[in-house]
Amino acid sequence: MEPSVSTLVLVAHPVDETLGFSSVCARADVVSVTDGRGGGCIAARADEFRQACERIGARRPLLLNLPDIFPWRLPLEVLVERIRTLGPYRRVYTHSPFEAHPHHRDVALAASRCFEEIWVHSLGGYAAEAHVLDKEAYQRKLDILNTIYRRELTLPDEDPCRSGAETLDNIAGVESFVPTQRPEVIQALALMSPEIPADLPNVWAFEVSPYEIERYDHTCQLLEQACQAMPPASILELGACEGAMTCRLRRLFPSAEICAVESHPAFARRLREHVGQGHRVKVVEASVCDIPLEADLIVMAEMLTYVPEPVMDVLSRLRGRYLLTSYRGTFDTCLRQGLQACGWRESLSAQVLPRFEPVDGRDSLMIARRPGTQIRLWRPV
Repeated sequence: MEPSVSTLVLVAHPVDETLGFSSVCARADVVSVTDGRGGGCIAARADEFRQACERIGARRPLLLNLPDIFPWRLPLEVLVERIRTLGPYRRVYTHSPFEAHPHHRDVALAASRCFEEIWVHSLGGYAAEAHVLDKEAYQRKLDILNTIYRRELTLPDEDPCRSGAETLDNIAGVESFVPTQRPEVIQALALMSPEIPADLPNVWAFEVSPYEIERYDHTCQLLEQACQAMPPASILELGACEGAMTCRLRRLFPSAEICAVESHPAFARRLREHVGQGHRVKVVEASVCDIPLEADLIVMAEMLTYVPEPVMDVLSRLRGRYLLTSYRGTFDTCLRQGLQACGWRESLSAQVLPRFEPVDGRDSLMIARRPGTQIRLWRPV
């Protein structure tokens, strides 16, 4: 698409427009959300931004002047209000919700709230639109960075999300984008951040993601194998979310009494709607800090990272015949050591390997990496 007066390029900081959006700035409104004070004098950064926008042919450079104070997050409601004053646009380019810098993710979320569709960096995934910079255009990008933004790039790096090596990696000769909408942006953020975005049902795509379905299938196979001789009469599921695993547990062990525990009010409400009360399922809206952790089978998968109580305090309170965990990496290693110290031994395990798939599990053009997990079945010593 040829950039026109109906194009908006929305970036988090001065310099971002040159690093990642130089090919779509011509005849566009180019807006930097922050004042760039993280890199020095505000007035100097504003002047640098205007000079860079002039060099890459922007129609109008604008600064929203939100403070750039890392690691503080951007004020989302203020940002949304200011973006909405910019006017309607037919095409909006902005950051990807998968980018490392939290301000970039904040801008992506705010933009998705203001426009029905936004075009975000494809970050190595599928490119619905790609611009290959010719030698002249790429040299212009380098010249802007080496002259106008030279002071910014040589300052001591106080921001671990914008290291010199990462900046060098981001001086791309191909700038590519995919269209997306607000639900997909929220789903991407849910995979990137420990914050829980509860305003979208099935935010992790539990019911449709091939990865999540594989994880549930492996979990059920392991439980069926381990518990066939002595099926549990009581099941405690911690962090039940919206009930995807709860329903599988009910089918797998139809005679068991299931207590599904969820602390987040929005997820607890959807859990009740999904599984209902009665029919051998009791939904409890509570923290693991406030309830007894006792049952024949305790399912504790992918939820401990959200618990404010020290992990060892939780592990020391577990009482049951079987315990199922599902975690990865160093957290899984520490959890194994903690459970062994609390008198549990590993009985069975299954590995789910990482997977690349659409962020919504179906047809999104944004590609997510599901990280993989190690499912473990424990018995008391």
